[in-house]
Amino acid sequence: MNLLKYHRFLMVLLLLVNSRTFSQSEVLYSGEELYYEVNYSFINIGWAKFNTIAIAGKPGLFTTTAKLKSNNSLPFINVDYDFISIIELKGGILKPHKFTAYEYKDDKRSELVCDFNYDSNFITVKKSGFDKNIEMDKKISTSTVFQDGLSIFYYARLNARKDKTEYVPVLMHTDTALMKINYVSKNTDVEISDVDYDISSVFLDGFLYFKAVFGLTGNFSGWFSNDAASIPLKAKLEVEIGNISLELKSWKRSGWTPPKY
Repeated sequence: MNLLKYHRFLMVLLLLVNSRTFSQSEVLYSGEELYYEVNYSFINIGWAKFNTIAIAGKPGLFTTTAKLKSNNSLPFINVDYDFISIIELKGGILKPHKFTAYEYKDDKRSELVCDFNYDSNFITVKKSGFDKNIEMDKKISTSTVFQDGLSIFYYARLNARKDKTEYVPVLMHTDTALMKINYVSKNTDVEISDVDYDISSVFLDGFLYFKAVFGLTGNFSGWFSNDAASIPLKAKLEVEIGNISLELKSWKRSGWTPPKY
């Protein structure tokens, strides 16, 4: 092989390696558990844990859960939530079927339940307060697929490595909203404290047109593993008190290790 042919072969090989695609179905992995620390500057203000379990006998359906908890030693932050989202991946489209959020305070619990009725083109939203009183019970008419406060975590993972910008409809709290996501498929490196090498990743950023847990709103950015799992590795988020970061600290996913850059 002469030098010119070798150079062409090498260029094609590099293009293939750097533009490889992965099946979306590999993102949703039954038994996965991801644990993150939430930090404000050098102060740990809390943690978040995400779990994914396949629903037996129902291909493409998963129960996803998230626990978000603030650091008990910090008196100025009080966050204690459980999220549950039943999601379905079919034909490349992620649809939440039911979202439940529990907030805990002073040994009491509030509840928010959102049912997505796609056949009837409406979403039911019911919220009960800490004293079990019904604070909201309404229907939202829509023919659009909305992501919920937890399914958006998986939606972003499923769409990473795509060069595009999109506005994603989100059901946040008890009303509809939007978030803007800019995906960048270019391979880049990122560091996390619990891994002793640079990790191969892809990047996204965007803007939240709503307020979420920890006062999250406005600009955000994140790095996802550049592999079939597309696991969020690190994120920088804008909140009311300034900026916070999330970083992957531990994981349970059979056979997965962060890919080297």
